[in-house]
Amino acid sequence: MQALPRRQRIAVAVWMVLAVALWNGIFEMMVVRGVKEYLFRAALHEAGRRPFTPVAAVMDPAIFHATWVATLWTSIVLLAALLTIHGSGLRAHGSGLKVSPKP
Repeated sequence: MQALPRRQRIAVAVWMVLAVALWNGIFEMMVVRGVKEYLFRAALHEAGRRPFTPVAAVMDPAIFHATWVATLWTSIVLLAALLTIHGSGLRAHGSGLKVSPKP
C-alpha cells in the first residue's frame, strides 16, 4: 500500500474532524427531540390528561435512535468524502503523463 500525498492526508484529516462534528450535531438534534417529547408528556401528566411516563421510557429509545441515525448519516457523508479524495488522487497520479527532469 502506498502512502497518501500530503494534500490527501490533510483532506482526510479535515473530513474526519467534520465527520465527528456532524455526528455530534445530528445526535444532539435527535436527543433534543426526545427531551421535548418527554417534557410534552410530563406537561400532559401535570394537566391530568396522561398517565405518568418515566424519563427512561422516552429517552432510552430516543438515544438509541439518535445513535443509529447519526452513525448512518455520518457514514454516508464520510464514505462519499473518502471516495472523492481517492478518486481525485487517481486522476492526479494516474494520468499517464511522465515528467522528466530538465537537464
